[in-house]
Amino acid sequence: MWRLLILSALSGLILADQAGDFVGRVFGDVDPRLAANSLKIISLEKKLTSLKGKLHDAEKVDPDGFLNEIDARVSELEGTHCAKREFQCGGNEQECVSDILVCDGHNDCHNGHDEDSTVCSTAPVKAGNVFSGTSHWKDCLVRHDHVTRITITQSSRRKFYQARIWVRALVESDLTSHGKTTTSSFQAKGYYNFAHRRLVLVPLGDHDSHLSVVCNFDHGDSERASCHRVLEATLYPCADLFVTLSQHN
Repeated sequence: MWRLLILSALSGLILADQAGDFVGRVFGDVDPRLAANSLKIISLEKKLTSLKGKLHDAEKVDPDGFLNEIDARVSELEGTHCAKREFQCGGNEQECVSDILVCDGHNDCHNGHDEDSTVCSTAPVKAGNVFSGTSHWKDCLVRHDHVTRITITQSSRRKFYQARIWVRALVESDLTSHGKTTTSSFQAKGYYNFAHRRLVLVPLGDHDSHLSVVCNFDHGDSERASCHRVLEATLYPCADLFVTLSQHN
């Protein structure tokens, strides 16, 4: 038995040695410079593939949207000297006007910024818009993170009060318990404030377990918003929710 094992081991060594000689004979005559160039080509091909991937990702970035978000963030960090319910007219003059005068059809800022088309855009709350995101609960209710959808079902402006858009919406939450997912929903009404780009939705009827929704479109566009589920009486934040526009008419 031992003899067989020793013979097998010796046979393996002989075959390995022969294989090494064969490899040496085949590749021993390759020009080192050619081998080095081959390695460089392989490295360049990898870099080219990586660059193509980065260019593909860059095509997905909207330059205007990126700049708008930076501008919105800078403005938020700088803040204004305006009061809570006032609107900053912008420009070099630190002028403030009441937020109920913004987008009312009359220029109240000296530079007319309160009636600018970008300020008075109704895009965030057009009927048919569906915003979706994940609710992350911090307090008030014991819930796991779940998907929430906000569907704008109706929006209108009143002639005597143009500074607000009156909104109706459907708020849906996909709740999972014991491996089963159910959808909880409620109808809500509220308004959109042009001056602060803020959407406020309050549940219709008596819904003790349903909280109000406050969304701030503070990312420089009308397709993303930072929202909170809050207690209606105190505005205490119970959950955070970042939503993006997933469907529109």
